[in-house]
Amino acid sequence: MDNSYVIGLDYGSDSVRAILVDTKDGKQLSESVFNYSRWQKQLYCVPSESQFRQHPKDYIEGLIATIREVIEKAGDDVANNVKAIALDTTGSTPCALDQNGTPLALLPEFEENPNAMFILWKDHTAIKEAEEINALAHSGKVPDYTKYVGGIYSSEWLWAKILRTLRVDKKVRDAAYSWVEHTDWIPALLTGNTEPLTMKRFRCAAGHKGMWNKEFEGLPSEEFFRDLDPLLTGLRGRMGGDTVTAEQPVGTLTKEWAETLGLSTDVVIGGSAFDCHFGAVGGGINAFDMVKVIGTSTCDIVLAPKEDFGDKVIKGICGQVDGSVIPDMIGLEAGQSAFGDVYAWFKSVVLEPSIEIINGSSLLSQDKKTRLLRELDNKLIPTLSKMASKLPTENHVLALDWINGRRTPDANQLLTGGFTGLKIGTTVYDMFKALVDATAFGARAIQDRFAQQGIDIKRVIAIGGISRKSPLVMQTLADVLNKEIIVSVSDQACALGSCMFAAVAAGIYKTVGEAQEKMNPGYDLKYSPNKENVDIYERLYKEYLSFGSFVESKIKTAAVYDEYKELKQRCYDANMEIPNRNLAIYTFGNVSALDRDRGVFAIKPSGVPYNALKPEDMVIVDLDGNKVEGNLNPSSDTMTHAVLYKAFPELGGIVHTHATHSVAWAQACRDVPIYGTTHADHISENIPVTEVMNDDKINGNYEEETGYQILDIFKAKNLNPKEVNMVLVACHGPFTWGKTPEMAVYNAAVLEELCKMATITEAANQDAKPIKQTLINKHYQRKHGKNSYYGQ
Repeated sequence: MDNSYVIGLDYGSDSVRAILVDTKDGKQLSESVFNYSRWQKQLYCVPSESQFRQHPKDYIEGLIATIREVIEKAGDDVANNVKAIALDTTGSTPCALDQNGTPLALLPEFEENPNAMFILWKDHTAIKEAEEINALAHSGKVPDYTKYVGGIYSSEWLWAKILRTLRVDKKVRDAAYSWVEHTDWIPALLTGNTEPLTMKRFRCAAGHKGMWNKEFEGLPSEEFFRDLDPLLTGLRGRMGGDTVTAEQPVGTLTKEWAETLGLSTDVVIGGSAFDCHFGAVGGGINAFDMVKVIGTSTCDIVLAPKEDFGDKVIKGICGQVDGSVIPDMIGLEAGQSAFGDVYAWFKSVVLEPSIEIINGSSLLSQDKKTRLLRELDNKLIPTLSKMASKLPTENHVLALDWINGRRTPDANQLLTGGFTGLKIGTTVYDMFKALVDATAFGARAIQDRFAQQGIDIKRVIAIGGISRKSPLVMQTLADVLNKEIIVSVSDQACALGSCMFAAVAAGIYKTVGEAQEKMNPGYDLKYSPNKENVDIYERLYKEYLSFGSFVESKIKTAAVYDEYKELKQRCYDANMEIPNRNLAIYTFGNVSALDRDRGVFAIKPSGVPYNALKPEDMVIVDLDGNKVEGNLNPSSDTMTHAVLYKAFPELGGIVHTHATHSVAWAQACRDVPIYGTTHADHISENIPVTEVMNDDKINGNYEEETGYQILDIFKAKNLNPKEVNMVLVACHGPFTWGKTPEMAVYNAAVLEELCKMATITEAANQDAKPIKQTLINKHYQRKHGKNSYYGQ
């Protein structure tokens, strides 16, 4: 064990840190921090829309810079005896890969596309998709795959982010072969195996964010993903197979990476996990301890032996996963979506006018402006903390900490923060103290959730920057939790946890527990609850819960516009595919997109040219065709769509086009025969045409009657709309549909091609006959049957 060193990396939200330690005692020999350059400029981020993206180049540049620096600082003798590297990252932070395992943003055509980058953990753009995952998982039609992730799937997690990206970005959708978590990608990169089907996928990310569980034989079933959205069809099989726990080595440094970093190709690359899980290990977690990783957000990790945990299923947390922290123990995860970010937000609000005034002042030189702004930035939080600590515990201002939604208990990213009790005499210090109290109350709600479900927390350990920098915050936490809190000596506990796993991967220690025993530096700060404050905070905590319940009860109404915004965007994107695919010109045709849970759909406005359309022009109507929201009139075909949506519950999108060959067959009032296997690949029936509408119906509710004409032909021919997803309305034109608007557009393009082929076939041979039934059955069943084998 003599002269054995390891490097641990901790990829955070703003920067990556590396430490180099001696494995015999965990002593840190050198440290390096690299701030992501693109992230510092907030490139590719839209905070107002909760969009937060990071470029893979930031991660690579940080990897190289930090490892080189810790080696240089430690010296050549140490560098020659580095045995292993391991790392942790934020999560869920996934990215789309091509077939070679390259993140799309590293390809020239995607290097400026935010949807091709890593989607940071705190990105909340996929709220609607998370709701859909929850709705299907809880429908009773499939196993409840959210069972072991607290019963509520979050927009911060893997599948919600994947689904939203596939829906909103066709270029990424077409190029993405697979997806990877940041925590899985870096070890694969360093060892030279980024191939999506064979790279190692780690238990921590897959279990807590991907719904992987042995009970489900891995990830949720292919049927689940197909029912959720056909865009996910086949992706499960391209996400790797089994998962591994983080103490297992991944491989060794490639020659290229060894040369780049100045290390040997014998250096072992250890497994990986999320920052809070490795941080818990670095903080010295044992059975039924809670390690609070306190930074921009918080992550709370609890460890339970299998034999003591039994068959408990903890609701409303971020998952319970066998082996996600330490092998053969149950790792429980919870946390707050914002903690340090709450204070940083308040700081920015307070400073913003001063920054504007100082920058515009003619009284100060540029040098003095720069120095004054730096002083304000450095001293504001310490000053707020100093003054807030002098205030009575009984504060008249109460705040909610949900400025980035709520992660635990019971994830809900629609929730917002707030203040109550503001008076004319309220000061900025009262408000800051209320925010400190609120973050502590949020932590208490998590502790209570564990207690309510039979998990007794024996010890609270704090790690992370705030735990060592803010006595005000830590004492408030101790008072509100009514528990003693000990603080790790290490100010880099997450990176230290990475070092411990690196030591196990290299074979220096046999188990993670042994590495902890030798390498944990211990604790040097302790915060004990103040009895007088405990009683006051108990009362204030109840007021916090009441305030939170009130806000939560009101928030859904305020969120409706945002949900319509996304529905409109999706409808707009689908409509723009109509001219792109040459299915209509000018103002012809329309697409609608359904939100069945709300009983509304978005549809193209009437008579607006495609080149003038904007997402906000899409009109929201209910299933009776009544306008719910929008400045323009909906398509004249709205009632046809409404009739079909009410009659066919499988539908999520409908398309009506005036594509040339499709319209020609509709005008000819003819079914389209199955002249070849291309037709049979898609549907096993002739493409039906409706009866010609009589005068009474034409002069009545024409568009509504058009819908009934379609229903009549399906009933008369006993057709299943899930299998026959297209129809020709006699003398009018085609309608197609699908589970999503994207699939409906796809079916419209297929219909046009089939009609075109049939037209050319009859021109080539006026006596052409439909193909025989056995050939029809074979081609349809191999693609759509129970034992289908077409595709990946």
